[in-house]
Amino acid sequence: MWDLGAIIRNNNQAAVEYMMRGQKADEVESAIPAAWTLERVAARLRIGPPALSELMNCCMEFEKIQAFLELIRQYLPEHEEEILSQPRDQRLHRFCYLFGKRYFQLPASAADNNLGNFVVGMPVMLAGMSHNVYHDLELHPGYLLLLSLVVYPYAGCEMDDEIGFENKAKTRAELSNGPRIPLLDKVQNLVGAEMAKRIPEGGWDPVWLRQETDGTKYDGVGSFADWACSRTGCVVLDCSYADCSYIEGDGEPVFLWTRGNVDMLTEEWPRVKEIRGAIDRIVAWLEDDMERHFAELLSFLLSKKQPRPEKGNYYDECDHFCPLEQASRDDYDELENEDAEEAEPVQLGGA
Repeated sequence: MWDLGAIIRNNNQAAVEYMMRGQKADEVESAIPAAWTLERVAARLRIGPPALSELMNCCMEFEKIQAFLELIRQYLPEHEEEILSQPRDQRLHRFCYLFGKRYFQLPASAADNNLGNFVVGMPVMLAGMSHNVYHDLELHPGYLLLLSLVVYPYAGCEMDDEIGFENKAKTRAELSNGPRIPLLDKVQNLVGAEMAKRIPEGGWDPVWLRQETDGTKYDGVGSFADWACSRTGCVVLDCSYADCSYIEGDGEPVFLWTRGNVDMLTEEWPRVKEIRGAIDRIVAWLEDDMERHFAELLSFLLSKKQPRPEKGNYYDECDHFCPLEQASRDDYDELENEDAEEAEPVQLGGA
């Protein structure tokens, strides 16, 4: 049985792993498929009256279908006929594809969602760095190398008590830098002890890293640092699942389909793509030849006038709470009642 903490931990790790795969176009369905499977051709050519199961589903899921229709009319009104003319199992795919073209890209798994869950909760993947992801260190080599250059984002965080850093720390420097030791050990295994020793004990501030690397061969280091410290200004890159509220019994937060949520994520989406692209490029460059390229990057940074040590970069969880409007228990009550009714066996004809 998973407790909420374990669920949040797993969700955060899965989201970051998705991000580490690179910013490729995860479109659920292309506008014109390059090749048509025989199954899809058969579905397109099938004619005749609707199947009895289709008619039954329409009757049993009327309110969910009505809610989906309202989503179409609110966000994609000119595509209503196009979406509804798709086979039943392709309507969500088409909606997600068209929605992503106009607003922001929904997670690739959104189109495989249950229709009832989809209409109640807007699919959003939060790929921000989190305390547990930082300390689990289950990251690609390029991410670990870049993370070693950045100040510890969680100095003063209450969660450090659980792993003993705050109790052992005697000075502000120890409080800020102690949690970086396991990370630097990982980096040492990747590029060797001598190179790892050259990395500043406390790392560098994102503002300085961006100032020194933006527009250079090493463009993307600053974007990564902003992401690691939740300073990108984009909800999906700054927030993690630990920064959300949860409905009792649910394993994920539920974000509402509101114009405010959609507008916020749509406005940020071009910036999200830009940051993701910059991170992907610098990570790919580092992983192409880790020892040589990391040594080159490190030498470049050390050759610059070094900034004064930060007085303190203390973490306040209140600054990181996800600003998206989320669902309450009441938003799910009606849906649960519908699901209970659908669970009852349907009998046709006499006993």
